Amino acid sequence: MEKTIDFLKYRYIGIGASWVFIILLSIGTFMKGGFNYGIDFVGGHKIIAKFQDSQDVSVNEGINEGVIRRALSDFDATVQQIGDEAKKTYIIITKLEEAKPDTEQNTDKLAIPKIELLKKTLDEKFAGVSIESEETVGPSIGDYLRKSAWKLSLMAVVMMSIYLAFRFEVKFAVGGMISLVHDMVMSIVFCGFMGIEIDIQVLAALLTLYGYSINDTIVIFDRIRETNQLESKITFTEVINKAITQTMSRTILTGLTTIFVVFSLFFFGGETLHDFSLILIVGIIIGTYSSIFIASPFVYGWEKLVAKK
Repeated sequence: MEKTIDFLKYRYIGIGASWVFIILLSIGTFMKGGFNYGIDFVGGHKIIAKFQDSQDVSVNEGINEGVIRRALSDFDATVQQIGDEAKKTYIIITKLEEAKPDTEQNTDKLAIPKIELLKKTLDEKFAGVSIESEETVGPSIGDYLRKSAWKLSLMAVVMMSIYLAFRFEVKFAVGGMISLVHDMVMSIVFCGFMGIEIDIQVLAALLTLYGYSINDTIVIFDRIRETNQLESKITFTEVINKAITQTMSRTILTGLTTIFVVFSLFFFGGETLHDFSLILIVGIIIGTYSSIFIASPFVYGWEKLVAKK
């Protein structure tokens, strides 16, 4: 006979642990000055530059991301190689200069000297460098993109909740939504605490976690519903514990195989994929945890509250 693990017994510990982590990470984020938004959300400059190794007069080593990043250290630039490695073509991204509070100049105009200084520095540090293209994202556009990103994220949660309400029942829909919000809040404050730059790439990672987290939750919910229909003689507490126990092997195998792939991105994908893969690793762990200790206990509490009425 299969042994059933009493997961609900530890539900208050799980919920309490979530609150502790959220509060601590939020305090850490606040003490570090808030979230670190990227060029997509605060505005900035993007240059695509092509370098020539043979004509480099400033460094003794070959051209690579680290060399360019160190040469542009005053600009706090993000550097990413694109295309064939032999072509030595890189994307260089730097944020806009912050406008002084008492200035009457337009913030977009304040950014112009910075991009010119960036190009001048490239010319001085690297002989033979050519600018393939340049682009500036103004602060007003960045602000619009930031607000749109949060609205779309919220819309995704609502749409998934509506799906769950049709697929199962309202209690499962609300439980799934709370689990999703929990996962997103945990992942976002983790980004803030670690100082990870929130840009389109990070947003893509968060939206990927939306799908992963709700998928794991749906598997458990589906087993709860099936077990509740087939095992009419056992309590709802036993139904949930049995459903989670039966899906545990699937949850662990799916989580591990996914994490192994993401670990490959983390260790071998280069610096540009470092933050993206780190968020996925943390998010997968959080999503698995919340399906068991957040979503399922909520459904249990809902059922218990309805039974009392």
